[in-house]
Amino acid sequence: MLRNRKMAGKGKKKDIKIATKDDTAGENCKKPPMKTASDVVNRLTWDDSLPKDKFKIGYLDRFDGIVEKSFDAFDWRDLSTLDNHTLAIPKHRIQYFKYLNRKVWDKRNRTDIIFGSTGHPINIYDFMSKVDDDILNFRDEDVDTLDPMHHNVSEYSDEINNEEEFEIKDRPNFFIAARIENQDIIKNLNEVSDYIKSKDELLGECCIPPKMLHMTLAILKLENVSEIRDAIIAMQATSEKSFAPVTLSLQGLDNFHHRVLYSRVEENDKLMNLRKNLIEDLVSNKCTITDRYSFVPHVTVAKLSRPVTRLRHSKYIDQYLYLQFEDNEFGIQEIRNLYLCEMGSARREDGFYKCAYEVSINNPPVVTGKSHSVTDKLN
Repeated sequence: MLRNRKMAGKGKKKDIKIATKDDTAGENCKKPPMKTASDVVNRLTWDDSLPKDKFKIGYLDRFDGIVEKSFDAFDWRDLSTLDNHTLAIPKHRIQYFKYLNRKVWDKRNRTDIIFGSTGHPINIYDFMSKVDDDILNFRDEDVDTLDPMHHNVSEYSDEINNEEEFEIKDRPNFFIAARIENQDIIKNLNEVSDYIKSKDELLGECCIPPKMLHMTLAILKLENVSEIRDAIIAMQATSEKSFAPVTLSLQGLDNFHHRVLYSRVEENDKLMNLRKNLIEDLVSNKCTITDRYSFVPHVTVAKLSRPVTRLRHSKYIDQYLYLQFEDNEFGIQEIRNLYLCEMGSARREDGFYKCAYEVSINNPPVVTGKSHSVTDKLN
């Protein structure tokens, strides 16, 4: 019986798998090896062109989860040579490295800007320059600057100290913005706000309400009705031009001096072209633009006010409140309308800023009876 089974098996042919193009393509598409945390530590240690004091690391603590500290806070010598009083960590616990507030190496999503081992389009030096420029040029519509080295008064301030010598008349009072109307973006950003509110009730008061979310394109100082009309004429001129569809892609969270929390809007040529044309039309109509050369596209999520700062006894938004959302993609939206918004506490019935004018992009101008409320008030 056994002999017959062997003989029967001799007549069968073995199945031979022939490699297809898809199989060979899969082998050739393997991800390139990524430089390790040890490689990054070594480079930061010896490369004097990278300012160590501006780098941070996020590491996994056994009790506290992800903890972020300055790179300089640690001793990077061999662990076996250090005593128990020296702050050091095993390199395998490092989850990411940051330059100032922006990640330059991240184990989880295979980001490597330090070496470019995973194919990042720009090198570390260009990236650092861009981050430096963003911090230098960051503007939000209700303050000239939030740099702690400068005095300022936000729209929420309930008092002005004489020693600050701040002239209210010098403040901008209007801004042109694209309203965030995509429901997915609103929902995703609202999750961040809700989490902040659940952890810090006072800080929750500084979160931007969903109906007020926007991206500012220009900040203006308009002193009278005539100047408001000039801005309206400029917006009309921009609306009469033909633009390729302009989209806003909200990528992750960032902060400005830990006092403003915002979602980064990815720069793209179409967005920059729209703003360039808008600025040119405003200049042609002699409008006073306070951020003409400073543009960091962003959507503010939370902004500290002076009253809340005093009540909390802190000038900063703690990072742990938004760390888990830091790398989220919040959504994409096309810009269809631009709004000339009045700064201050006045709101429309739908909860958005009171607007002097509203215009559509690539469509006939949108003008409603309510859109001229600011002009009527000044008349």
